[in-house]
Amino acid sequence: MISPSAAPENFWRNAAVSIASVLIVWMVLLSLGSLLMVLNSLQHILTLEKGRASAISIFLADNTPLSSAMDFKLQLMRDSRVSAVSYVTKEQALVRFQEMPTLSPDLIAALGSNPLPASLDVTVKDIRSLADIDKMVRTSPLVDKSPATNYSPDVIDKIIVLARVAGIAGVVLIVGLAALSLFIIMLTIRTAIYMRRKEIEVMKLVGATDWFVRWPFIVEGLMVGVLGAVVAVIIVGLGYRPAEQYLQPRLVFIPLFYDPEFLKVVLAGMLAFGLLLGTVGSYLGVRRFLRQ
Repeated sequence: MISPSAAPENFWRNAAVSIASVLIVWMVLLSLGSLLMVLNSLQHILTLEKGRASAISIFLADNTPLSSAMDFKLQLMRDSRVSAVSYVTKEQALVRFQEMPTLSPDLIAALGSNPLPASLDVTVKDIRSLADIDKMVRTSPLVDKSPATNYSPDVIDKIIVLARVAGIAGVVLIVGLAALSLFIIMLTIRTAIYMRRKEIEVMKLVGATDWFVRWPFIVEGLMVGVLGAVVAVIIVGLGYRPAEQYLQPRLVFIPLFYDPEFLKVVLAGMLAFGLLLGTVGSYLGVRRFLRQ
């Protein structure tokens, strides 16, 4: 007889289909959880790069009086697009130059006297306003002409485009994986219904309500979603940190970022998502059958 308490029995009666569905849901949710962690790492990297790219150095002409440089600094700080301005002396600029890891000691020794100019490091509130700031400061007589700033528009544009593409790609992949999970659970429930269609038809003839027929299949779909989610949560929860530690030295140009707080949110979301997929998928599968 079909009843909510019979859901586990139905699950094991269709063991091959049920286990295959759990494995597919597990793979989908595992991919989803891993994707979210990778996207979080990418977003963290982009945030760092945008933070670096949102600052430019304005190189001052040689022999610029300190008082004039401070007046120029105050002028920039009054600009609503600017969040911070700091003055860098020639000596500080040389120290920065010497600390660059890619420079050889011979090159530093060959400099002789300090050829580096003093500068104003300007950080803007919105990375998209850098072009206007760069254009504005170049008109000042205090600014060196070769080069005036270290502004690189190509780098800024690439970071903005990459952030946009990463966001869109992440949404598309997540929606696609969710749709695939939903389809798999619906297919599982429809298979179970098909195998018991005659029993359901008899129950409908003797007056069983639609919800009386639905409940065991909804519980069965819920079991598929939850079991797949639990396995995926265990693997992501226990495996992400070791995977990050293993891959980090091998992906030197793609720094990974481990965020334990975000991981907790992802794991909870995976469980909730498995629960939701199981419930919705099984409900839709049963509803279509009962409408026939």
